[in-house]
Amino acid sequence: MKKFTEDVLSLFSSPTRCMIIDLMGKGYDHPEDLAKKLDMTRQGVDKHLLELHDWGLVERNAIFPPDGRPKIIYELTKQCRQLTNTLDKIGDRYKETMISRAEVQLENLDMKLAEGELAEEIYEKKVAEVKKRWKYDLLKNEKD
Repeated sequence: MKKFTEDVLSLFSSPTRCMIIDLMGKGYDHPEDLAKKLDMTRQGVDKHLLELHDWGLVERNAIFPPDGRPKIIYELTKQCRQLTNTLDKIGDRYKETMISRAEVQLENLDMKLAEGELAEEIYEKKVAEVKKRWKYDLLKNEKD
């Protein structure tokens, strides 16, 4: 794998950064609001926003209310939306591959059971192993 790809994956390996991106996609734009929603400190959110900003995934803007101090808000960049959409598509394809591989193995076990090549007890054990190996039930029931 290329170093840059590793760096990008590392950026998205943080559940907090992923939640920040998700919340920003839903309209949250101020660090204080993000901190409250994520139950973390403003400084913690700022650290993640800085990293996202350094990667060009969020932009900072100032809003100047008629009364009071300027307010800094953040918004996702077009590049961030494109990158997350691409990663989602890759994830969906890989998920389908995992489900398909599990289903092929499950069908083979079904045939062996039907042909009498496997005892029912062994069949059930092997089905459970295949489902666990491929996270089958989790992936089949996962909502997008």
